Amino acid sequence: MKKMLFIAIASAMLVACTKNKEKGTLVSIEKYNTLSEDKENNGKRFAIVGYPFIDGDIEVKGPMANDSQLPYIKFYEQPEGQGKLIASLPIPNGKGKNEFDAPTTFTMADVVFYDNEGKPLKHTDKMEVSFTMDLQVDRSPTTMDGRTVYYGGAADTRIDKAK
Repeated sequence: MKKMLFIAIASAMLVACTKNKEKGTLVSIEKYNTLSEDKENNGKRFAIVGYPFIDGDIEVKGPMANDSQLPYIKFYEQPEGQGKLIASLPIPNGKGKNEFDAPTTFTMADVVFYDNEGKPLKHTDKMEVSFTMDLQVDRSPTTMDGRTVYYGGAADTRIDKAK
């Protein structure tokens, strides 16, 4: 019985870890800011291009964390947090594919991002980050800054080095 339970849990974890993380449709900053307004975007893959930057402390959860518990990494138009903020996206902490690794005390030079193939990237590398819009379309939207938006946001991120 214990063996069957272990196999079931291991299988569920394997399925969760191998979600389809295909590249998304590239969107501008302006378009990114409106994605949560249209319920038709729910479940669709999108992507932004920018440079990651952590401008303060981040809380890092363990490997069993869900997207709502993941640290959000900010992506800017230029390296070192310069230019316009493009997006804040959930990126798992770790040393595997589509993750980032930061020591307890760090500067951005210490942070390593891993692309979809598991290759390390520096914070000065331009990255294309794809994500799925996970909107709660079964509940009423809310009004925020004069716009009608659905609850939810980006999930299932994928990191690729931008060309």
